[in-house]
Amino acid sequence: QELAFLNPGLKIFVDDNRHDKHFEFCYEGGIREFVKHLNEARTPMHPEPVYINGERDGVECEVAIQWTSSYSENISSFANNIKTVEGGTHVSGFKGALTRVVNQYAQQKNLFKSAKIDSISGDDIREGITAVLSVKIAEPQFEGQTKTKLGNSDVRGLVESVVGQHLGFFFQENPSVARSVIIKAIEASRAREAARKARELARRKSALEGSELPGKLADCQERDAAKCEIYLVEGDSAGGSAKQGRDRKYQAILPLRGKILNVEKARLDRMLANQEILTIISALGCAVGSDFDPKRLRYGRIIIMTDADVDGSHIRTLLLTFFFRQMQPLVEGGHLYIAQPPLYKIKRGKKERYLKDDHALNAFLLTQGVRNLNLYPETGEPILGDEASTIIDLIRRYSERIERSEARMLPDVADAWYLVGGHDVDPTDKVAVEAIAEELAQTLERTAPDLHIADISVAHDVDTGANVVVVNSLRNGEERISRMGAIPTGPLLLEMVKELHQTVPLPMRLSAQGDPIQSWRVLYNRIMEGARKGYEIQRYKGLGEMNPNQLWDTTMNPETRTLVQVKVEDSTSADHIFSVLMGDAVDPRRNFIQENALNVRNLDI
Repeated sequence: QELAFLNPGLKIFVDDNRHDKHFEFCYEGGIREFVKHLNEARTPMHPEPVYINGERDGVECEVAIQWTSSYSENISSFANNIKTVEGGTHVSGFKGALTRVVNQYAQQKNLFKSAKIDSISGDDIREGITAVLSVKIAEPQFEGQTKTKLGNSDVRGLVESVVGQHLGFFFQENPSVARSVIIKAIEASRAREAARKARELARRKSALEGSELPGKLADCQERDAAKCEIYLVEGDSAGGSAKQGRDRKYQAILPLRGKILNVEKARLDRMLANQEILTIISALGCAVGSDFDPKRLRYGRIIIMTDADVDGSHIRTLLLTFFFRQMQPLVEGGHLYIAQPPLYKIKRGKKERYLKDDHALNAFLLTQGVRNLNLYPETGEPILGDEASTIIDLIRRYSERIERSEARMLPDVADAWYLVGGHDVDPTDKVAVEAIAEELAQTLERTAPDLHIADISVAHDVDTGANVVVVNSLRNGEERISRMGAIPTGPLLLEMVKELHQTVPLPMRLSAQGDPIQSWRVLYNRIMEGARKGYEIQRYKGLGEMNPNQLWDTTMNPETRTLVQVKVEDSTSADHIFSVLMGDAVDPRRNFIQENALNVRNLDI
């Protein structure tokens, strides 16, 4: 997508055969469209991006700029279509021109007089800016460990000259935009000064009290930061258990009370007024803003540990937003982790086992349940041992796959649809689709007798030309509509269905004299029912339900715990998703929810 933005008119086609997805990228507007795309979840201060294009001494420079009402800076830079993540001389030239032109214009128009200041810094000018900078150069010199920093010294002056000249013209021709940009920068400068005074006051207070560390931090004994780790724990209750269960030598605990501030919607001064955020900053030791220094980080690992419910997910998201916006180098350096407390405790007799999620629970139960399980088809020899285990695993994967589509179609209906071969019918052949609809109704009577079918009909989709089977059903007083054939079946599921038809003939029995089972999904559910017998299964909702020993064994012991390292693989996409979900703009968030609501499972409300 970035390549398509950087090369106007170029068409790029991507086929993902794993998930049967197809993408086409083409943008006639080039980097102007790129900036608009990046600002979809922000509120621009001027409708169209500032576009700059020029050439000096064989170096092509292209820039698009748009200021927004947000508080974060977003500059994407490229050299010969290669993303320069670490910036370089072209970015330095751009920033220098921006600072010089804005200050010159403000001084010429006496805009600093009422604010009683002489100038504003580049950081304040760039607050809320979204910019894309692209240079084309004959012999680029890349520096840095990852070779993503442009090092050509002559490029800085060339970019500064091109940007300075064109931006100056733009401000002269658009005084209202220039004025709003400068007023925003002045407000940012005041907020930065207020934040600086707040930090100095906090430092003086800490010096008088003899410690810079927050009082509720239970610090570790080790002084080598690389060996230390700090847990940011949701709630005082879980924090107390974690303090008792930890290894005091190298594990520090910082309990957090309630939900922290959403930094996506707050300037630095307001952020530093939030007690929980101030506590985190003090504990980590590396400061924020212009004082940020990753070398002063007191812990090699920062581990977010929250409950498995919706509140825990929200707190985790707020913390991730804080680290991405204010301490991104820590994320890029691999310091940030998310703890994975178990969702289940399973017990039989005196033996206990912790399992992290539904998938792990089902896999464990199946492993135990199929040890001595055989399958008995209606005709032919019984399916025994390893062959039975392989087939049961296939049925498990198939069942989990159709469960994911529950928002679009009932799993019982989907199961019957694949049983009768609905996926193989030509959707444009109305007669064939009507025949499948009749067969589907008969099959559902056998496979889902508790599902009341109010109506099964065939509807014609004018847009696609397909004939869709519409199943109107009722279960436990809830009416559901399943549109079969409206969405093409993905290749992975198709392969599973093909294999099931070949290897798992129905009806099937779980014992020689057992009841015949008429569907693959019912077969899977019966196997799972048998596997659960004899086990006591507890589902954890919060960390506070565990005692200190359990918390250590499951979530804090390096020998047994599971941690997920937070990585930024695509900073542009990450910036966009944080802006959509955590920003002020409502429409992009509403669209995101509408587009992804059908993929939600186990909604916690």
